[in-house]
Amino acid sequence: MKQEKIITFGEIMLRLSTPDYSTIDQTHSFMVNYGGGEANVAVALSHMGHKTYFMSKLPPNQLGDGAITHLHSNNVDTRYVVRGSTTIGIYFLESGFGGRPSKVIYNRKHSAITRITEAEFDWEEIFKDATWLHISGITLALGEKVRKVALRAVKEANKHNVKVSFDFNYRATLWTVEEARPVYKDFMKYVDIVFASFYDANTILEIPLDSGFEDKTLSEKRRNVFPKMIKKYNLNYIFGTDRIVYTATDNSLAGYYFKLINDELSWELTEPIRFNIFDRIGGGDAFASGVIHGLLKDYNNPAYAVRYGLSTSVLKHTIYGDASTFSCEEIESFMKANGNAEVRR
Repeated sequence: MKQEKIITFGEIMLRLSTPDYSTIDQTHSFMVNYGGGEANVAVALSHMGHKTYFMSKLPPNQLGDGAITHLHSNNVDTRYVVRGSTTIGIYFLESGFGGRPSKVIYNRKHSAITRITEAEFDWEEIFKDATWLHISGITLALGEKVRKVALRAVKEANKHNVKVSFDFNYRATLWTVEEARPVYKDFMKYVDIVFASFYDANTILEIPLDSGFEDKTLSEKRRNVFPKMIKKYNLNYIFGTDRIVYTATDNSLAGYYFKLINDELSWELTEPIRFNIFDRIGGGDAFASGVIHGLLKDYNNPAYAVRYGLSTSVLKHTIYGDASTFSCEEIESFMKANGNAEVRR
């Protein structure tokens, strides 16, 4: 398959996680790693054979250098990472166990990316020969300067006929729905593929349910709201996952896609895969990366893309760190071992 030039824009952070499932207040040491939504997607797609580029801003110190080294070790091109300011974003992870869920504490309010500006980038160079741009809602939550750069990026992508994927990734710990709503609504004008839930469509974008659907199942609510979302924003696809949490280390995932063909809704929900969890962080980013890879392989085959994304996500849960590092061969072997699950509606 042809190597695609894929751009991702966002923040990469220093991750400090507790060892041996200890709580943050118990621990006397932390394990160090780097990660962040869009960086994780770049890493995963690089391991699938794509040429990935990460856009961001990092401090010109050893912590910034560490993030760059992490990206380089996963074959992610960092020529579009600018250096400046003094602080890297940090998050603390307390991994859940049994009935105790995981916990994340952010320390990123004044990180380098919050000082980013449009003038620091050569936009023509970035999008020359590019195929894809991926951004998430977490990035939009990081402040007005970051939002301006993100908006410029999607506009440049549109100008250069580059596909844009957007993962809603709403985080209540970073901003309120009221703060996020106008930003998401404006951003949606420029995207082609979204990773979203019913909550994202109905609550954040305020796409209403028809009368009588209030007590319907989640699947029925999605089928009522998603077609309106697709029409309103002229989307190609909506993708997402359904997760069932049995314990913090025992979950199941199913994947879905929605699209409109001549005003007729086409959608699928896969059978769930149940699995044990070693590290849950980055599961959604792995799903997004697998879907993107599937669409790049065959843009008109969302059923394949959603299964590829689901398999990538399940595998990611089995390894330490934020990002999937599985090759196409490993993912495809997992897909074959689990069979092409029947689609259920």
